Amino acid sequence: MSVTVAARVRSLDAVLVSGVALLLAMDVAGALISLSAGLNATLLDALGPQARLSAPIPMMIAQVVLVVGATRRHRGVAVPASALLAVAGVLAFMSGFYDGGYAADLTGGQRAFQIALVTAHLAVGVLAGLNLVRLLRR
Repeated sequence: MSVTVAARVRSLDAVLVSGVALLLAMDVAGALISLSAGLNATLLDALGPQARLSAPIPMMIAQVVLVVGATRRHRGVAVPASALLAVAGVLAFMSGFYDGGYAADLTGGQRAFQIALVTAHLAVGVLAGLNLVRLLRR
């Protein structure tokens, strides 16, 4: 692998890890916003299946595990982890249509945060998809 290709691989890995870290920070911030605004009664509710401004805890754990796998040098781990992380980004977007998240009564600021969070999930999914394509080409 040339120096330039290796640098691009490390760069994509770093961006993918940073993207998941951003998602986690946004999820915690969204849960705190939900709690302070009375959208959820407890912090665990705000990080559970009825969350409107964060992903549920199992999804956050899965994203961390998948990004660790997606950034491994071993293709046998990195390929399926990247594929699953890409699917998770799409599922995060789609779930709002089915769980009532997009129909929830939110303020303008809360709705803007929700849109930013969903966009970040989609962006991480795209990055994981790019990582998958890169892995499949080598």
